[in-house]
Amino acid sequence: MQLKPIERIEKPTVEEFQYEFVMQDKPVIISGVANEWPACYLWKPEAFKSMFGDVRVPVRQSDNEIDVFFGKSTALTEISIADYIDSIESLNTDSQRPSYLGNLSLTSPQAQEYFEKLKLHFDFPNYFPDNNGIDIRIWMGAANQKSTIHNDPDHNFNAQIFGKKVFLLFAPEEYKNLYVKKIDDELWSSPIDPQQPNLEMFPLFNETNGLEAVLNVGDILFIPAFWWHQALSLSTTININMWLYTNKIFKFWEQHSAFSCNCTKAEN
Repeated sequence: MQLKPIERIEKPTVEEFQYEFVMQDKPVIISGVANEWPACYLWKPEAFKSMFGDVRVPVRQSDNEIDVFFGKSTALTEISIADYIDSIESLNTDSQRPSYLGNLSLTSPQAQEYFEKLKLHFDFPNYFPDNNGIDIRIWMGAANQKSTIHNDPDHNFNAQIFGKKVFLLFAPEEYKNLYVKKIDDELWSSPIDPQQPNLEMFPLFNETNGLEAVLNVGDILFIPAFWWHQALSLSTTININMWLYTNKIFKFWEQHSAFSCNCTKAEN
């Protein structure tokens, strides 16, 4: 695997962002925006315990998604936010893996009460004026929490609010080197652990080219639709992301319908 550092840009205009990154289908870190949000100094684990400690939320049994999608039990359990935060801050996460509070929607009808308390704390720039919908989600994890390499069918802005996280990103055409498998109709994922790849089982991974994005508090990572990516927490982390729905993405999916056929063949 060959990695290059990702590009950074400071407070781009909508026109700059669209021309240099959306039209070019390029990921980028945007700086100088989220670091001014109240969330970046208000959203600490202890503050979340104070605001929402008794709220019960669904969590994955493992915070290593390779276990979730390719190995052990995938059932969700419920836990209070206070107990969850205590668990990720008290465990020896080098040897014990906690559950994972990820992918928690703030824009779902069930979350409106909590969204009202938080929405003044952040303000994603309107880089897609033609969007036809958004979904905003919170992710909280322990040190060494990792996702699989996967992609999403929508453009993604991921803001680092607390802690430090590193993303690996791979262009859509790298799918053959990633040995991706279909998880469901909206998710394709790779069984490869990029931190400890099994090159005997997955030899093409050694030919993969990608980008590395290290996110500090106040950074926003733009991940274009269908770009493969993996997230690894370097400490206890809190992130908020926004997915954007646009008609252009659905057209892209139709134009690349052969992609799913090729991936299915790769599985057999």
